[in-house]
Amino acid sequence: MVQRHGRARRAALVALTAVLTTSAIVVAVVLWLQPSDLDDFYRADDGLLDGPAGTLIRSEPFSRGIPDDVDAWRVLYRSADADGRPSAISGLVLEPRAPHDGPRPLVAIAHGSTGVDQRCAPSLASRPLASLPGVREALDTGFAVAATDYLGLGTPGPHPYLIGSASAHAVLDSARSAAELVEVDPNAVAIWGFSQGGHAALFAAEQATVYAPELRLRGVVTFAPATDLGRITDQTHGTLLGTLTVVSAAVAWSEAYDDLHLHDVVAPESAEAARAIAGRCLDPTSLPASTLQAIQLQDEVSPLRSPSTTHWARHLADNTPTGHLDVPLLVLQGAEDPLITPEITAEHVRMRCDAGDVVELRLISGAGHFTLASRTADDAAEWTRQRFAGAAARTTC
Repeated sequence: MVQRHGRARRAALVALTAVLTTSAIVVAVVLWLQPSDLDDFYRADDGLLDGPAGTLIRSEPFSRGIPDDVDAWRVLYRSADADGRPSAISGLVLEPRAPHDGPRPLVAIAHGSTGVDQRCAPSLASRPLASLPGVREALDTGFAVAATDYLGLGTPGPHPYLIGSASAHAVLDSARSAAELVEVDPNAVAIWGFSQGGHAALFAAEQATVYAPELRLRGVVTFAPATDLGRITDQTHGTLLGTLTVVSAAVAWSEAYDDLHLHDVVAPESAEAARAIAGRCLDPTSLPASTLQAIQLQDEVSPLRSPSTTHWARHLADNTPTGHLDVPLLVLQGAEDPLITPEITAEHVRMRCDAGDVVELRLISGAGHFTLASRTADDAAEWTRQRFAGAAARTTC
C-alpha cells in the first residue's frame, strides 16, 4: 500500500507539471464554456415528443456569442436514443446573412467533448461557437450549419457519451430540423466532427441511408476522430487526459447500460470522486478541481479492457465505427496528437480502404489534438465545397 501511494505521489509530481501545460491548452480551447443556467427552453414533456424525428419542438432567435453577419436560432428537436425511444435534443442552427442564390448547402457539425453533465451543452456556453470545428469557415463559404448539443447535454441525461447510434441520430436529426428554419438544399449535406464529434460523424454517415434517407449526404470530414475506442482507452490509460476521459465515460456508460457498473472500473471508495468529475464541464473554473481528482484516481481506475471488465470491452467494440460509408471521407489528423494518435487513425483509415471506402488521410505536421481544427478548417471547407460541386474525391488508399 505504501509503495502504491508513493508511486502515485511521484506520478502526481510529473502530472502536475503536465497540468500546467495541458491546462493552458485546454483553457485556450474551452474558455467558451462557463455554462449558463438551464431554462425552460430545454424542457420537453412526453407529449411534446410525439412527431417525426428531426422535427422542431421549439426554436427562438439566438444572439449570445453570434457574429453580426450570422442569423442564429436555438432549437429543440425530436430525435431517438440508441434504443429508438423518442427524445428531445437541443442545438443551434446558423445561417450567414450574405446573399445566396437558391437553397444553401448544409453542414452538420458535431462538437468535441465538453463534459457529460446536462449543463455542458454548447448552446449554454458564453461562446457557443468556440466548440464547433470550422464553423466560421463553413459560414464564410456560404454553408448553413446545424450544430447538435447531443442527447443529455442541455436536455435531461444521461448523455450517451461515445455511444454510436444515439450520436448518429442526434447529428442526422439536427440536419433535418434545420430545414424548418433555413432554406437548405437536401441534395447538398455534409457532416463535420472533431474528436467525440468525429466519432458521431462517422456513425451518422454509416447510418444515414437507413435512418435519414431523404438527406443526400455528399461527404464527411473528421478532425482527429475517436475511432477504435478500445485502443484509445488502452493507450491513454494512466495519463491525466486519459483518466479524465475514462472516468467521464465510465460514469456515463454505467448510467446508459444496465450491464455496466461504475465499480467495475473505479474502486468503490473513489466512486464519489469519479461522479464529481463527471458532474463538471470542461471549463476553466472546473478544470483545476477535476485535474486534482484525476491525479488521485490514476491508480484507482481499471483498464476498460481487462478480465474484470469484459462487458465494457464488448460495448467499446460495439461503439467503434466500422460500417461502410457510401460517401467520401476526409480524415484530418495531427501528427503530434497524444490523445488520439496518428497510428490509431491510420489503422482506421486502412480498415476503411480495405472495405472499399473512398478515404483521404491528411497528416498535419506539428498539430496536436487541440490545435488541429483551427489549422485545417479552411481545408475542410474547400474539400466540402468541391463535394457539393460534384467533383470526384481524392483517395489516399
